[in-house]
Amino acid sequence: MFGIKLNKMNDTSIELLNSVTEVAKLDQLLWEILWKSLDLPRDIRDSFKLEGESLEFGAKVDNKLVGGLVANWISHTEVEIRHLAVRSEAHGQGIGTHLVTELLDHVAGQGCTRAHTIARNTTAGFLRKLGFKTATGEPPEHPLFKKYGITFELLEKDLEPRH
Repeated sequence: MFGIKLNKMNDTSIELLNSVTEVAKLDQLLWEILWKSLDLPRDIRDSFKLEGESLEFGAKVDNKLVGGLVANWISHTEVEIRHLAVRSEAHGQGIGTHLVTELLDHVAGQGCTRAHTIARNTTAGFLRKLGFKTATGEPPEHPLFKKYGITFELLEKDLEPRH
């Protein structure tokens, strides 16, 4: 089965992915955009996975996956954005914004009151524009990422739950 269509903007659809094939395409997209240039192995996402239910969203243009977002439920009221990526040819079209907005709308509808993330320095500004604020605590440091100039920030956003 294909994903559930959540939103349609122009010729772009944002879908909650639920098939093995669609999730495999998302894995490939994430690796190509986030980790391949860092010489990380193709299956690196497996080592980043958390326990609990994950939510995997895809953004498609003309049925081609151009962006994706992965989040995990941390508790029944909190979700963590784990990965967010948009292909360079699709930058500037609002796809990242729509992915995050769809996630937040979806989880707020299930009673979520807080979203947080460990954001790369390259995406923290983008998330701040969407209402995320600096969270307390120390972000992790990873020597491999630091070698490529990538640092992390803890960000959070309070949500109004809708049941």
